[in-house]
This record gives sequence, C-alpha cells and structure tokens, in this order.
Amino acid sequence: MPTLSFSRAVWAVLILGTLSFTGFRIAQLLSYGDPSLIGQQCKELVRAFWMGARFDFKMLATGLLVCFVLASLIAVPKFSRKIGGYVQRAMVIALFFATNFAAICQYFYYGFYKTPFTPILFGLYEDDTHGVIAAIWSDYPVVWAWLMVIALTWVQTRLTFGWARGAQSVARVIKFCWRAPAVVLITLLALVFFARGQLGKFPLRDQDAVVCANPFINDLVRNAWQTLYDAVKDRRQQIHISTDDPTRQLAVYGFHSLEEVAHTLGAKSGSRQDLEAFIFQRTPPNEFVKAHPPHVVFALMESWGAHQLKFDTAQNNLTGALKKHLERDTLFHNFFSAQLGTHPTLEALLLNSPLTPLTQGSYGFMSYPAAAAKPFKEQGYRTLFLYGGSNAWRSIGRVMKHQYFDEVYDMGNIIERYPDAQRNVWGIYDEYLFHFAYDLLQDSEARGEKVFLFLLTTTNHPPHQTPDHYQPLALELSKMAPHFSADTQNAQKMVWTYQYANHQLGLFLDRISHSALNEKTLVAATGDHNMRALLHYRQPTDSKDLYRVPAYFRVPQAYRPSFKPDPSRYAGHRDIFPSLYHLALSDAVYPHFGDSLFAEVPSQNQYAIVAFESLFSREGALLPFVGRHPSAFDWDVSQTALAASADSTPLLQEQGRQARAWLALADWYTRYQVMQGVQRANAQPRGAKVNE
Repeated sequence: MPTLSFSRAVWAVLILGTLSFTGFRIAQLLSYGDPSLIGQQCKELVRAFWMGARFDFKMLATGLLVCFVLASLIAVPKFSRKIGGYVQRAMVIALFFATNFAAICQYFYYGFYKTPFTPILFGLYEDDTHGVIAAIWSDYPVVWAWLMVIALTWVQTRLTFGWARGAQSVARVIKFCWRAPAVVLITLLALVFFARGQLGKFPLRDQDAVVCANPFINDLVRNAWQTLYDAVKDRRQQIHISTDDPTRQLAVYGFHSLEEVAHTLGAKSGSRQDLEAFIFQRTPPNEFVKAHPPHVVFALMESWGAHQLKFDTAQNNLTGALKKHLERDTLFHNFFSAQLGTHPTLEALLLNSPLTPLTQGSYGFMSYPAAAAKPFKEQGYRTLFLYGGSNAWRSIGRVMKHQYFDEVYDMGNIIERYPDAQRNVWGIYDEYLFHFAYDLLQDSEARGEKVFLFLLTTTNHPPHQTPDHYQPLALELSKMAPHFSADTQNAQKMVWTYQYANHQLGLFLDRISHSALNEKTLVAATGDHNMRALLHYRQPTDSKDLYRVPAYFRVPQAYRPSFKPDPSRYAGHRDIFPSLYHLALSDAVYPHFGDSLFAEVPSQNQYAIVAFESLFSREGALLPFVGRHPSAFDWDVSQTALAASADSTPLLQEQGRQARAWLALADWYTRYQVMQGVQRANAQPRGAKVNE
C-alpha cells in the first residue's frame, strides 16, 4: 500500500473538513435562523463564518497532529511503510467521518435544544439510553443521515487519496529530495499554528466565538468538535466542584466579592451569616393556614410548552379536560423554564442550584439546606416524590430521599397498584401516574396527614406515543401546520401526546374538584421546558415562544390572598416555590431565590431567567445577560418577536444586574453547601451513612 504525501493529505483534510463544517453552518443558518439575518446582518455573518473557519482549522489541525502525524511516522521506515500507508488512510477516513458525523449530530441537536452541544448531551447514557435511542429513531431521519455522512466521507476521502497519492511518499521524498524536509517542516509548523489558532498570549478560545450581539450568529461559530470539547469541559467543572473557595466563580457574573453581591441585592453584608439571613426568609403568619394547612401538589409536566396553547380552539382541542381549569384558575403566560432539559430543571427547582448536574456523583448523598421540599417537611408535611419512570433514572430514587422527601414512588409502585397499566418507552403513561397521585392524596387525607406531592410526568416525550385505548379529541391542524418544524406525521403524533398529557392533568384536577379535597388542595403545574421540535422557531426573533412554559395555579378561595396576580407578569421557575410557600405555609423559613407571584414585587424583580444565561422582561431581553457585554433586544408591538437594540433601557440594565447578583449568590451558596457537606462527610467515621 503506497503511502500518502504528508503535506498534500494534511491540506486536503484541512480544506475539505472545513468545507464540511461550513456546509453544516449554512444548513443551521437556513433551517433555524431568521431569513432577515442574511440581509440585515450580513457583515456579522461573514465574521461568524470567518471565525468559524479558524475554529475548524484549529480542531482539524489538532486531530491531524494527534492522528495523521503519528500514522505518517509509521510510514517512514521501509519495513513498516506498507502498514503506515494503511494507517494513514484509516486516519483520514476517521477524521472525515468524525467531522461529518459530529456536524450532522449538532445540526439535529440544535434543532431540538436550540443550542450547540451542551452537557445535556450526556443524557444519552445518563438517562434511559434505550429510550433516548428510540426517540432519536422515531423523530429523526437516522438512515438518511447515516447515508449522507457515509457519502460525504467517501467523496472527501476519494479526493484526498487521489490528490495525495499522486505525489511522492513522505519516505521517498525525504530520502531523495532536499526540498521535502522544508515542505514537511512548514506543514508541521502550520499545523501547530492552526491548532493554537492565533498568535499572542492566548490561543483561540471560547471568548473569540462571540462576534456580535446576536446569540444565534454566535452559535454558528464553533464547530461540533469544539462544542463537544467545551461540553465535556463544562461537565467536568459541574460535577467536580472545588470545595476550597466557594467564591471562585463570582467574577463570571461580574462581581469581585460577596460584598459587591450583597450591596447589589440589599443584603446587610457579604459575610456568610448575613447572606444566609438574606437567603432564608419567613412567610407571614397566617392563622387560617396554620389551622387548616392545605395539601400541595406540584406537577412538572414533560415538554409542556406555552406556545402551543396559542393554537387551542374548539376545533383544534389541545387541552381537553384541562381547558376549563386554565380559564377559571390562574395561568401565567409570560413564564419561562429554568433550564432546557428535564434533569437540569429538576435540580434548579428542587435544589435552587445553577450548577448541574449536581447530584450525579457523591454530592447526591448530601442534603442541601436550600432544598425546596425542606420548608414543607419542617412544617410537618408528608413529602412525596412521584415519577412516571424508573427511580433508577439519574438515581432520583436515592437522591430525592436526601432532599427532604419522605418517600419516592416510581413506575414500579404504579404498576403494583395498577397491574394493567400500559407502559411507554420512558415509563408509565400519565393517566396512571395521576390516578396514583390521587390515591396518595386520598389515603393521606383519610389518615389526617397534610401532603406535599411533587409529580414528574413522562408521556409527552419523544418518541411520542399514547396508550392504545386513547382516542384523540377533535383536532384541526390547518392553522398549526404552516408552523410545524417536524414532518406532518411526526407533528401529528406530537400534538396527540401534548393533548393527551393536558387532558390527563385536567381529569386529575376534575377528580380533586369533585371530591372532599376540593377546598383544601393547592395545585401548581408547569413545564420542564417547551416541546422544541414541534414548531419552527427563528433565532433569536422567536426566543420568547421557544422558552415559554405555562405556569398554572389552582388556589381554593380560602387560600387566595387579597392581591390579584397579573397573568402577564414576566416570571420563571424560581418564582414557583416562593409562591407556594406564601400560599400554604404560615411563618415558615424558606430559601428566597425568587418572588411570590401572588404578591406585589418591584419592577426590577419582574423578569425570567432561562438556562442561567438569558433574561426576559417587559423591557426586552438580554441574550445573554451574563458576560462583559450583555446583548439587548427590544420587543415588537405585540411583545412577541425580538429585534436587536442599540442600547438597553435603564430598567432592563438594572434587571440584568439584579439577575447576575442572584445568580452569583446561588452559585456561591450551592458551592458553600457542597463544601459543608464534604466536610461533614469527612468528619464522620469511615462507613457511616451520609445523611444531613
């Protein structure tokens, strides 16, 4: 097997690999971006593609240095030249395949999450791997994607082999031509330079991927190899939290000390005692609530987006039995999820943590003072966690028992009670989960217990399926169809499961309303994130609809405060538990990382944070709000679409400053809790159980 020309093969891989990455950038721009960007922000797009090519050369050069240079060295000695030729070709094929496979995966990943690769990617093996693969097979053109990757790789390798084989081999040229060492040396130096990315003190890095104020254009810069590397790096930082200095990340949010954070938020000082006194506040004394504590139910609904509700009509019935409850109870429309995935959202809600995944390793054995269930447990509630899947998922069966939940139930408990219950890829269908939840409430009521019940559903998730016996309600999709991102068949399946999940929640609320639980049960429901793959979203124009989720509250008359809530108020997941504490608990200590939706709050606190990087309010949006130069966006007249703004209003700037301070405080306190937990664990005798 003749060897390949080292220099020619290197340049072929660099150029053809970059063209491949660039092609997928163009596909991402045309598929997920606002078409107006091409005309209105042409210069920014040119900078993005130029910087993207530099990142491409960086990653490809690194791959060549690691793989192809070593393969070429094998080809130098005469005795191993034939093997070296095979290894060279294998490395070229591997590099092209890895380029194309990673790029097409990120293309579809961006279509679902609307972000390049992030640590959520590792859910492939941390979640139910079988379920993830089944969802991918159901919702994406896997066969066509594979054929495209194989075909593109074949074309690239044939071009490379044809061009590089036509020249003399590395070994022969080194032996007979004085110019070859210079050519090889220049090529090696070029690879080293490209792998570094630029001259100067720092190599090409994440900060260089920010080319303008538009976050979607910035997302085009880093290729799939780079974002995958960054995701791995971020995940390592998230899991392995340094316990020597919990203030180490304050600078990321724009603060040099806890004193600055305290001053911004109005805390007494930056000392640990004063900050904890600021974090933990009390609900007002309420004699009626104290004498008649209500049951509290929190339903975290899988993929429950708010945008879809816009298309709910009598002819296109998306809500079923839930419709009347949405109309007569309280529904907040401008409400946003804390994170983009189920487990990150769960940790944000139940642990008040911006760091995720927090509970996947040894940190899951710790009990966090800022855990959301703790105030209920301290007030004598029986705290229950009910999941429609397996409690082995993300180890929640173990983790939640350390987070002040008395009992954790999963699909095994549901099937034990309902042996005929139908299962889906991820667990049990929602109707059986809600039946089981109602039974728990009835049993607790009969025993005279007050209950805090947290529900996590599974049905409205790819691959979208409903039970065999379910007959979809009336659907007329003509007005939704032009907005579909998925093909018609898959889109219809998504609409069915969305309708099914809503209908089952509505039937659960019906059962409560028609029972003795009616006047003594509070119910809150929200989505863990939007169903992103159903409708098409232009970035960043449609960011609001992309991230919105409903926030529904069923509050019996006796527990309603005199303050009338504003359904159009901008808020997010951080505000749900403070609302429940104020509605259901009297004189209770609680972690204050948000504000009650049923109380008046100053305008600078009326905003929502998504993924701890994007901020939305009536004043506009900051995408992102963390960093040296937050990018401001204005609303159109309908407060639906966003457009880049030359400058943000003073109120939006203040909201961004407050949000960064709250985020810095939550980051510090999460790290401080971990530090305390590690110290307690180390102080215990070997083999002792880690508990509090």
